[in-house]
Amino acid sequence: MTVVRTDSSSMHAPSTAVGRTPIWTHGIRAGVLALLVVLAYWPELHRIVDKWRTDGDWSHGWLVPLFSLYFLHLQRERLARVRSQTSWLGLIVLVSSLGVYLWHLFITPMGYPRSLSLVATIGAMVLFLGGRQVLRVVWFPIVFLLFAVPIPDGVYVDLTMPLRTLASLVSAFLLGSFIPDLHVDTSGVVIDYVYRGASGQLNVEEACSGMRLMMAFITLGAAMAYLGDRPLWQRIVMLVCCVPIAVFCNVIRVSTTGFLHVFGHRDWAEGTTHELLGLAMLPVALGLFALIGYTMDHLFVEETEDEDEPQGRPDVATAPSASDRGSQT
Repeated sequence: MTVVRTDSSSMHAPSTAVGRTPIWTHGIRAGVLALLVVLAYWPELHRIVDKWRTDGDWSHGWLVPLFSLYFLHLQRERLARVRSQTSWLGLIVLVSSLGVYLWHLFITPMGYPRSLSLVATIGAMVLFLGGRQVLRVVWFPIVFLLFAVPIPDGVYVDLTMPLRTLASLVSAFLLGSFIPDLHVDTSGVVIDYVYRGASGQLNVEEACSGMRLMMAFITLGAAMAYLGDRPLWQRIVMLVCCVPIAVFCNVIRVSTTGFLHVFGHRDWAEGTTHELLGLAMLPVALGLFALIGYTMDHLFVEETEDEDEPQGRPDVATAPSASDRGSQT
């Protein structure tokens, strides 16, 4: 009679191997879905890129996807520790976002909802393939893509008008304050001036409204707030400060242009020099962001417990030792 001995560990090995999904299958699924999304959204992607290329107000859109990839690269270690799993909720969101895209593509053609659905589709893909834990790690690089989506032209014009009016009022005040014998009068976005018998007019055009600076600086502020190792409330403060910083930098640019016009250097206030003046506002904004961060770091100091203090019960820490008790007796 022959007895066959079977190793129990070898009996359970195949079931463990079968239950484990190879990582290359996730890559294939992600690649196929990404290709389908690119093909479906190709007209919208072409429209967005064309806006970046032809409209200077959205030229920063070229950098937004690169920043998103960099933010995603920073989270690679956290992603390696997260267990991915399929979420059917992500599939529902994916189908819904695609439905919104098709509706605004064929039924009621509107560009902005189609662009928003593109970002929502990317987030839905991550949720569907990786689950909620993966989405918690990569949500910001996905949301950051919204800064590259051009807003509707009508909304853009409505936003620029108050900024143009504010820039003209403040610039007129600064010109009248720093230039003696200068008479300044403002009417909406137009500044009329008379200086030493010579009259002139400044028109704060839509390109000088500050929206370009504001969109770029809000994008920059969001990136700095995300990269900085700060509490949540400090990141919110830095993000909120993007608007006044953009308005301040635009007032400097418009006022500098006004000074050049008044003193007879109009050629310096137009063309390439004017564009360089706008680029010069970037280091100014970075300096203001750094100043705000420095102020928050030194004005608000979080209290931490002293690690050198003895841990334990006070009576144990102050109890006399055995040698002390012997000397006392």
